[in-house]
Amino acid sequence: MRTQNTESIQCSVQDGVWHLCIARPEKRNALTMPMFATIAEALKAADERDDVRSILVTGAGDVFCAGHDLKAFEEWPQKPQDAVPTFLHAIADVRKPVVIAVQGSATGIGVTWLLHADWVVTSADTVLRLPFVDLGIVPEAASTLLLQRAVGLPRARRLLLGGERFTGAEACEWGLVAEAPPAAEVGARAWERAKFLAAKDPTIVRRIKDWLHPSSEYHQRIDEEVIEINAAVGRRRKAMESTQ
Repeated sequence: MRTQNTESIQCSVQDGVWHLCIARPEKRNALTMPMFATIAEALKAADERDDVRSILVTGAGDVFCAGHDLKAFEEWPQKPQDAVPTFLHAIADVRKPVVIAVQGSATGIGVTWLLHADWVVTSADTVLRLPFVDLGIVPEAASTLLLQRAVGLPRARRLLLGGERFTGAEACEWGLVAEAPPAAEVGARAWERAKFLAAKDPTIVRRIKDWLHPSSEYHQRIDEEVIEINAAVGRRRKAMESTQ
């Protein structure tokens, strides 16, 4: 492997499936800057390996991912080559099928990442939220393009402008996730789907994915979103400094 396991990101290959596990359960698998960088490198490595036919992403513990670690916002603004933009472009760039298993809850990037997956498995009682508006920043991962395509414009407005929680059952009904088995079966079902997709013709799979997921369009929006987040963080920092 080009990518070495770290304490919080663990990768392995089995039956053609590259398994990437976010392993920071004590912090609800919130992503730090080193984690963003490691995941980006891992996804690139998986995409380049001939023995990898699909990618499975899971989270350790009871929660899939609580999003961006709030302390990591101290490392914004981010330049194009920095950890978060690199991660965002990496999840848009993956050409092999990606399956994500979501248990418990997902927040922020833990939800917008799903928009770049090819198959998402969760349970009906999973709780999801896109809290960007309440954090004073715009959404990321080209979600302003992808979410409305996945769930429709009225729902996208509700979820992004309102920041409301929604359930796995609703996400499945709306088309954001592929299936919602019982909570105890989410991990096993996701493994089944990852192996199922790994057995398909890789050339045909890549061609279909290229047509379904034209990443060039998403990269431009990702860059625009990062610029806006940088500006919002800068305004917040300036306002805090003016009150000291």
